[in-house]
Amino acid sequence: MNIKEKLKFLDQINKPEKRNYQPRELTHPIDQVIDGEIFLSSYGESFVRTTKFNIKENHGSVNLNQIDEIAPYFLKLAGKDENLIDIDLRKSLFFDTETTGLAGGSGTHIFLAGFGFFEKERFILKQFFLRDFPEELTMLHKINELLAQFDSLVSFNGKSYDLPLLKSRFTLNRIKHNFSRMPHLDLLHASRRIWKNRLPDCTLNTLERIILGVFRDGDVPSNLIPAMYFEYLRTKDARPLKKIFYHNEIDILSLVSLTIVLHQIHKSPLEQLSHKTDLLTLAKHYENMNHWEQSIPIYQRLINTETNLSEKKEMGILLGYIYKRTGKIEKAVQLWSELIEEGNFRIEPYEELAKYYEHRISDLKKAEQIVIEALKNLELIEELGGADFTTQYKDSMTYRFERIKRNLNR
Repeated sequence: MNIKEKLKFLDQINKPEKRNYQPRELTHPIDQVIDGEIFLSSYGESFVRTTKFNIKENHGSVNLNQIDEIAPYFLKLAGKDENLIDIDLRKSLFFDTETTGLAGGSGTHIFLAGFGFFEKERFILKQFFLRDFPEELTMLHKINELLAQFDSLVSFNGKSYDLPLLKSRFTLNRIKHNFSRMPHLDLLHASRRIWKNRLPDCTLNTLERIILGVFRDGDVPSNLIPAMYFEYLRTKDARPLKKIFYHNEIDILSLVSLTIVLHQIHKSPLEQLSHKTDLLTLAKHYENMNHWEQSIPIYQRLINTETNLSEKKEMGILLGYIYKRTGKIEKAVQLWSELIEEGNFRIEPYEELAKYYEHRISDLKKAEQIVIEALKNLELIEELGGADFTTQYKDSMTYRFERIKRNLNR
């Protein structure tokens, strides 16, 4: 074999074999599995599923048309946010996202974004799906067009997770947004302000099962969703995604039902809540907001139904402080007197009554009697080996007694 023939031979064995490349056939693309539309815009293509629900129907135990009975004032109480005072749920978007991970950050993508809103006698759900990462810009522009039509947002943990991630994706794609103009009711925090001390947790699944009467059929656990999406990207088989679309759909319908239930509770807590723990948690929430008037009837109910004397006294003391703070001083005096007569010694009613008689109506003799009685109780507790707090209270009461005595002797 001469040199020319050798070179030809080497060229043949080093030359890659030509193959006719056949792209993988998409036997189950998303638009053939999910009833939706592929929108074409100047940015590219985007897949959107639209579902319509009759608002006369129930989701769980809640009728969706009760949304029209909601007064913003009670949503403000639920959300602990003055910006919610003007919220109109007919102009609100209920939203939830499914993502490629829970860590957040620039590496996390939203691959399914669901937005629900009311339109006459229908609740419309639009689910924007990312068929592949290059379509993100188109999907976000479609979402932005929808956002521009509404005034406010309702979510479940959206303030901490969904909305910051959505903002991040908008920023990375150089899309201007103005989320700051939109009041945002986050139902996770609103739910914790009622049920955190009774339920095992305040996840949406737990609230659905125990509070809303929603039971899912054909759902998928949240922790499996990212892996299912990555498998779809690999195989382009959209059939398993049906469960993710269903999961997102139920999440958003539950946001509506939960909003209605929270409104009903804040409007009529004594009618809507039967558990003592829930009522007490709600009363504490109102106190934290300085909405003392809302907490008064709750404490009154709890005191009237409480059988544990120690807990009853604790709630009575709290109610006495609220009466005082709200200017209902006569009710406070009556309550403090009743707490003293009931026994089961606590220093607070004695202190408050002593202040009232000494400073408010200048009845020093009555103030002196109350202080003497308090000191006798403290000495008895001390003799019986009581708690360490007696020394502090004794010092305070002794100082008060000496001051009253000096004023009486003038």
